Amino acid sequence: MIIKKVTRNIRQIDADTVKSNPLSIAFILFSLAVIYHANQFPDGGEIGPGFFPIMLSAGIILFAIVDMATDDETELDLSDVEVAPIVVISAILFAYVFLMKYTGFLVGTMLFLPIVLYYSDVRSKLLIAAISIGFPVLLFYVFSRIFMVRLPESQILPVSRLLPQLPLVVF
Repeated sequence: MIIKKVTRNIRQIDADTVKSNPLSIAFILFSLAVIYHANQFPDGGEIGPGFFPIMLSAGIILFAIVDMATDDETELDLSDVEVAPIVVISAILFAYVFLMKYTGFLVGTMLFLPIVLYYSDVRSKLLIAAISIGFPVLLFYVFSRIFMVRLPESQILPVSRLLPQLPLVVF
């Protein structure tokens, strides 16, 4: 029953459906770009660093298609949405990604998080400092030491080389 309903809804996708779902189209195009770039990552014939972005993008594409197929006749009312916070956060995010080549993951994330937290009305200096320092270090150890995924390193100040090695034991 569900398969018949999904098949019927997929057959009903036409040009008007595509035009009325610009966000789904944007997600599909963004996901295709991510898949293209993730396929450029070296994998050595095994599951590599591109696997997770590809799987995540495939899921986004799937949900975008399901969203277009299930036309629920609701319209998105954007009259009450403030555009300024979206633009500011997007600009900060683009700056973070652009500067990642120079700052590296650790320093870049440590600079990015306090700005976003403060912009998100987090005013506790202790909480901002703890999250801004602790979260990137935790992510660095999880990805680079456990998953063996190389994170971008600063060309100017390679801070990640100063962090101690974890005594990991392979069972």
